[in-house]
Order: sequence, then C-alpha cells, then structure tokens
Amino acid sequence: MKVFTDVFTGDELCSDSYPMKVVDDVYYEVEGKNIVESNDIDESLIGGNKAPEGSEAAAEEDSSVSTTAVTGINVILTHKLSETPFDKASFKDWLKTYSKQLKDYLQEHAPTRVQPFQAGMTKLAKEILGKFGEYRFYLGESMNIDGMVVLQFYREDGLTPVFIYFKDGLREEKY
Repeated sequence: MKVFTDVFTGDELCSDSYPMKVVDDVYYEVEGKNIVESNDIDESLIGGNKAPEGSEAAAEEDSSVSTTAVTGINVILTHKLSETPFDKASFKDWLKTYSKQLKDYLQEHAPTRVQPFQAGMTKLAKEILGKFGEYRFYLGESMNIDGMVVLQFYREDGLTPVFIYFKDGLREEKY
C-alpha cells in the first residue's frame, strides 16, 4: 500500500486504497465514498462479568448501552481531514503562496517538474476559480494552512465525492 503525505507538513492525506488517477500530470483525482462507521464496542470480546445476569445492575447496564456511528466520506474520516472555509479571494491568496512555495521546493528537489507544474497549475487554477462554489476545502491533521489544501467536489451524479491533491505536493511512502 502507498500512503501520500504532505511534503511541507508531513500530514497523511490519502492512500492508494481509493480509486485514483493522475490528471494532466499535475494532480490526483481520488474517489471517495459516503460511509457509516460504527464505534460500538463488542463487550463479549472484553470478558469479565460486570454484574450477575438477572440482577438490577445488569438490567440498568443493558438499558444504558448506546450505539454510536459516524457518517461521512471515507477519505476524510480515515485521514482525519478537517474542513476549512475559504472565500474566493482568500483561496486565490493561498493558492498563489502555496504555488510559489511548491515551485521553490521543486526547483531544489525535482527541477524537471517545475515547468509541467507551472503550466498545469495555471490551467487547474482557472478551472477551480470558474466553479469555485462547487468545492469544499480540507486541511490535514495538523491543520497547518502552509501545507496542502485538499479540494473536494461531487461528480455529475451528485453522489460521488472526488478529491483533488496536487501531485508535486505529495510524498509517496510504501508500506
């Protein structure tokens, strides 16, 4: 399995356990799914006898057992992404700063990627800003705004969440 971390913050942002594809050699599109995760504990696995069966204490415990479930998109829940608000102007500012930071990083670590990154990022920025209202924005677990902001939108079916990750802003780790 491959895990992708932010080159600036080290936050784990996604993995190859989701359907993903590279678009224009600049970004990954990762498909998520809406899921329900149960946080119930199977007490039969714990062992021990808290109260004799049939006693009042046992009856009270049974009635106080609560079940919990978390509903959300698997990519967000698994990688602990946190939604962050952006208006168009603040997103433009972030994108400009992040693009410069990533360009500097590429000049030092992968000079051959600078030109494709700049050309692709310009095209992607126009697409995003043209449909700005359709996107939601997420930060990694550290919530560091200096790192990558993950973008999310829904496919035409309105059901399939898709995440955009800037390819050059990710470090791939194999497990």
